[in-house]
Amino acid sequence: MKQWIKIGLLSCAAATSTQVNATNYSVDGRIDAMGGAGTASADYLTGVFYNPALVAIYSRKDDAGLLLPSFGLQMMDRGGIVDDVEQVQRGFDKLVKNDPSGHLDIESGLNNLNGDALSFNAGGAAAIAIPNRYLSMAFYAKASMEGLTLPDINALGATSDALEMADTTAIGTVALGLMEAGVAFAGYTDFLGQNITIGVTPKIQSYLTYTYVEKINNFNFNGYDKNKTTGNSFNVDVGAVWFYGPWRFAAAGKNLIKNEIETAKVDVRFTDTQNSGADLGTKSYQYNYELTPTYTAGVAFMTNYFILTADLDLNEQERFVGLDDNVQMFRAGAEFDLLYQIQLRAGFKKDLAGTYDDAFTAGIGFSPLNMFHFDLAAVYAVDSTYGFSVNMAYEY
Repeated sequence: MKQWIKIGLLSCAAATSTQVNATNYSVDGRIDAMGGAGTASADYLTGVFYNPALVAIYSRKDDAGLLLPSFGLQMMDRGGIVDDVEQVQRGFDKLVKNDPSGHLDIESGLNNLNGDALSFNAGGAAAIAIPNRYLSMAFYAKASMEGLTLPDINALGATSDALEMADTTAIGTVALGLMEAGVAFAGYTDFLGQNITIGVTPKIQSYLTYTYVEKINNFNFNGYDKNKTTGNSFNVDVGAVWFYGPWRFAAAGKNLIKNEIETAKVDVRFTDTQNSGADLGTKSYQYNYELTPTYTAGVAFMTNYFILTADLDLNEQERFVGLDDNVQMFRAGAEFDLLYQIQLRAGFKKDLAGTYDDAFTAGIGFSPLNMFHFDLAAVYAVDSTYGFSVNMAYEY
């Protein structure tokens, strides 16, 4: 049953993301397989998601490119929160039936629940790129959702009694969907005798938030899509790439206009389950998501048959304020190309902020006649993080 709960939660996120949108979660089977390090190594078609300056880097045979479809899912269940919540809820059910073993289930479940977290990302994207020697352009649309489920144990204050603690424990899910659409403009320039490309992406963003908080004995993992707020904003990305032989040195700034997104306010009323539902108190929950500028530096060593690349976020993203979900990523990856037909990829990413465990990525690409591309990637981390992404691209 618990596996279907997890699958159902991801399915809801994926379904919503097609209508809503994207955060910093990129969906690209090629770059995802290389740890997500795309600031210097993405191509002219997918560069719009990482660094708009890459849109100007193409070969003579490239007249246009189409990325459709592109899709990805990723989930982390740290500590087994689904199992632990179910154990506490089982304990409450036993107490209703006068089974004293319910106390043990509640106490054990609460102890295990401390430090648990469930997060998910889901998204899709599409792009059309038209490179040329005057001003390259790429039109794109991206939709994704990210969510976080956390416990608030003993929400009203300190108590040592397990049943009283359970009566004042809440579980909350907060999710942000973000849809953006824009066009990247990029071109070459010669600066002090050096070849450089620069790019800019003006874009429109539309977002929504969900906030679902409930007492632990009433919480439902599939019921996260509650208390919605919506809004719109304008934003911009910029980037540059410097070439030196087979080396690329790149920098990108995404979402340069800071936007604070406020969720709906939810009031949770706690009651005494063993004393005729007596009122214990109420606590309010409301969150702010900070969509702040992200600055990334990247380097890539690129040959016809081998690529080695790495990215580093230069600043830490706070995301949901106060929920301890900050991220600052280091990403690295490699690609081996077998006669322009099959590509083997692997990568690694590390969260310098310590929110997520180290993750390993791998993937494969197929590019018959170097015109049609099918890329598949998978990610795994020891904190029960799993994910995949897949895309198809066409070049003319």
